[in-house]
Amino acid sequence: MFKMIGTCKVKKSATPAAVFWAVALRCALLCFVVGCTSDNEEPEFAVSRFDSWKVPASGRFLPAPRGLYSDADDNVFVLDDAGRVLVYNSQGKLTQQWEMPEFAVGKPEGIWKLLDGKIAVADTHYHRVVIFNADGTVSHMFGTQGNGSGQFVFPVSIAQDPHGFLYVGEYGDKQRIQKFTVAGEYVTEFGQHGTGEGQFQRPSGMSWQNGEVYVVDAFNDRIQVFSDDGKFARVIRLPEKSDPLQYPYDMRVTKDNLIYVIENKSARLTVMELDGTIVGRFGKPGRGMHEFYQPWDLAVLSDGRVLVADTGNHRLVELTP
Repeated sequence: MFKMIGTCKVKKSATPAAVFWAVALRCALLCFVVGCTSDNEEPEFAVSRFDSWKVPASGRFLPAPRGLYSDADDNVFVLDDAGRVLVYNSQGKLTQQWEMPEFAVGKPEGIWKLLDGKIAVADTHYHRVVIFNADGTVSHMFGTQGNGSGQFVFPVSIAQDPHGFLYVGEYGDKQRIQKFTVAGEYVTEFGQHGTGEGQFQRPSGMSWQNGEVYVVDAFNDRIQVFSDDGKFARVIRLPEKSDPLQYPYDMRVTKDNLIYVIENKSARLTVMELDGTIVGRFGKPGRGMHEFYQPWDLAVLSDGRVLVADTGNHRLVELTP
């Protein structure tokens, strides 16, 4: 297995993919010079720094982050289990925060910054989507409780494509993805409960790339891909000898065509190519450094840093390659 020995300097402007291949080349050269093990283990995601960003207390309660999204300027939007939206700059400084309209029944899980600068939240236990203005005031909401078109049971994930359409994933009586206009007008839906192709057991996170919607199908331990009009395309399969995904809760597909996945059960970050080839993995269950406990979400910054909502440990972790 390739392991990081020493350090590798990469330009701050390097893309996530450039960071990966710079590290991989260094590891390959080191392996050639000093030798490396051949125990069939998978490649590691090399981390030079393991830091955490401060999540502000809520009274005497230390909240846990649950949802993450980073925009083009590396501003980071966080949902926590105190019912708050927290906004950080790229260096981890808290710049803004506000509360959900209601949160006594339960806390939201999915968040996305829209093309017009507004913030969309999948308000899970209130069976709706809430759209906030940039200052934290409510712009509008859509959705009611139910199984019909445009209704929700437990919406947990939300994403937007470059054309402005919203995709909302939900579980409960219906396991599906619904597509809406930004105004909340229903367009179409796809998926149902099950283990077959095109079926879901908790569609927990999404990413749009090149006309396709990538969905982490959490309790089926897989990633499925659909056209953006809802037609099933394929399941991304990991290599036969790779450890399977274990409760993947969220994902991001980067412009460099790398898929970053956070696994809740295995407490692990997995990075792969679009065909499922593993590029690197990091983390294990625990409470200490280089460990996660029931992580829920992640974000990838433009310089290659990865943020993880380490929910069970009540911390927001920053991984620097």
